[in-house]
Amino acid sequence: MAEQTREVALTCIRAMLRPVIRLCLKHSLHIQDIIESAKLVFLEMAEVEMEKAGEKVSGCRLSTTTGIHRRDVSRIWQKKQVKDSPQGMISRVLGHWQQDKRFSTKRGKARVLSEEEFRDLVASITNDVTPGTVLYELERVNAVEKTKGGIKLLSRVYVPRGNIKEGLALIARDTQDLMTAVEENLFEDLEVPNLHLNTQFDRISDSRVPEIREWLIREGSALHQKARNFLAQYDADLNVELDRTECNSKVKLGCFSFVENEK
Repeated sequence: MAEQTREVALTCIRAMLRPVIRLCLKHSLHIQDIIESAKLVFLEMAEVEMEKAGEKVSGCRLSTTTGIHRRDVSRIWQKKQVKDSPQGMISRVLGHWQQDKRFSTKRGKARVLSEEEFRDLVASITNDVTPGTVLYELERVNAVEKTKGGIKLLSRVYVPRGNIKEGLALIARDTQDLMTAVEENLFEDLEVPNLHLNTQFDRISDSRVPEIREWLIREGSALHQKARNFLAQYDADLNVELDRTECNSKVKLGCFSFVENEK
């Protein structure tokens, strides 16, 4: 049974690797690059799992658990890695703008903010990035505009067009969360499972695709707005009446649409 599970897992991993390898080929990344990255991630995750289990982390144990040669473990594990900047910060700014009562109307819509209010908005999320940098990125993707009355929100969601680093980070972040959600559904006894839905039609009229894309964006945005309104009342950053010591759970609702023409 264990061998059968192993084969099933390997088959699934090969399927998941296909889009990753396609991405690598598009950006001239070679197998050696992927092997080195895989070793690094194997060691990172093995260390995390050992610490969760209360086990002592050592080079010998990491080598045994991952199958990576001791020499490579010593070279990679002991090498200091540059930490990635917090992901999704721009999206969090947009979310707070629409949910935080300091920056939204009584109807829950984002207010036009003065420069000082925009600085306060960004500061409520992070002090690691300047408000000017955030504003530049939001203007670049046409999410905001400067008006006589102040800074106006144009888009309720952040789409990192042309920003390769943030775009690929978004793929990685969403892929990790999706896999974790599915894994929990499969292997954990959850009283209420994680939402995992997929709707697909494969004989759609080509001429209707632009209309369909717009409908999906519109309805998907409306769904997320509804979800934000619901979840905001249970978030300690937005509801000061909550006990912050008991607010440690992360909830995520993800959506995507994709259109493929096989002609």
